[in-house]
Amino acid sequence: MKSLKLSTAHAYGKTQRGRTKFLLSCIAFLLFVAAGHLGAAGRFESVALVDSFDFPCVKKDGELLYDIEREKGNAALLEHVLLTGATTILWRNCGGATMRYQSQAERYPLVEAPLDKRRLPDNRPVYGWLRMYQAQPDILHCVHDLCQERGIQYGVHWPFEDTHWSSWTFGAWNFEHPQFWCREQGGRIWAGRCSFVYPEVVEHKMRLVDELIERGIDHLFIDSWRSGAWTPKFEYVEPQIERWRKKYDAEPPNDPKDARWCCLVAESNHNYFQSMRKRLDASGRKIRFMLGVSGLGVVSDEMDEPLRERGVDWKRLVDEGVIDTLVVMSVQWNKSRPFESTREIYRSILDFCDGRCQVLFPVQAYNFTDCGIPAYQAASKQSAADVAEQLMRMAWEEGANGICMECVDYNNYQPETREKMRNLLKQLSAATR
Repeated sequence: MKSLKLSTAHAYGKTQRGRTKFLLSCIAFLLFVAAGHLGAAGRFESVALVDSFDFPCVKKDGELLYDIEREKGNAALLEHVLLTGATTILWRNCGGATMRYQSQAERYPLVEAPLDKRRLPDNRPVYGWLRMYQAQPDILHCVHDLCQERGIQYGVHWPFEDTHWSSWTFGAWNFEHPQFWCREQGGRIWAGRCSFVYPEVVEHKMRLVDELIERGIDHLFIDSWRSGAWTPKFEYVEPQIERWRKKYDAEPPNDPKDARWCCLVAESNHNYFQSMRKRLDASGRKIRFMLGVSGLGVVSDEMDEPLRERGVDWKRLVDEGVIDTLVVMSVQWNKSRPFESTREIYRSILDFCDGRCQVLFPVQAYNFTDCGIPAYQAASKQSAADVAEQLMRMAWEEGANGICMECVDYNNYQPETREKMRNLLKQLSAATR
């Protein structure tokens, strides 16, 4: 079955946008000259996503290198990440719905893995038994201060999930509110998420946003690729079903990938993002709102992967000015034409966004989507460092605002790659387009 054409609000409107493009370019140039920066970083930006939970197993000469429950360990971890040349740090605030700071809204998991770090069911030291939500000092406060001392932009990387593939990552609020749990078609409970169709769930999330604002974030990044296995197939909850019946005078579709169903679910998620935007604006500070999407191809009016698999209508969020920055986490490039097809997709995305938001493109060591640096290496027979350089140059040449590295773990960007990226970033930051 052909994909349903989506709302006319998503049509390119190239003619109309083309008429404003020159004016937007002039405004952007004047802002650049007057303020000395574009958006958050002022130059070609290099954003590093950091999941400190990926570091506690790292050993050298038999000794663990990073105690991520302590300030000293997080400082050492940050120094490793900065070897990439990163100008903006987005620190993971949670695993699923278990917060990695002293949250009052989530407090602590009601059910924990063993706390005694000597009692390990596998051979990974301390992995999974870190009580970061009780760490002193508060980890996010700690990282904020470390970044300020180094003149680095600081924000939070918040996955679009309530569980990270494991039941021990469920939050206390989730357990206390089973009435909001998601459901599959037929009514079977899926407890890994509370649906955003319920206002109470959104308000709980806003309390978590308030905690992040209090911890001094400059940027809030919502990573829609990490959903903890949630998709629109788990949104067959009563309020959603009633919305469908009212709109279509029929029962919901059997196929949860029906474009109409995905668009209906996207409405709830859109309202959530709008609430988040308003909460950030109400802080009295300029906090950049960033959204990560994955699996993009050449932009069209057809249903794309973020809408089908995550119920996220990124094009509408751009159209309505809800987000400040679109972070492209992967694109569906052609393995027979890896860089050429990537460039075509980049141009398409930039053409759609048309200066209405910043755009960051991926230089991704992770290869979970089979679209990262290792996949480019296999297709092009080039080294990781050369692939990273090509992708950075391409993002610059096409007019993107920067790149996003996902995630910067211990040595997953090898020393040669880090050095090449660091040096190239200096050149691009100093250059004039």
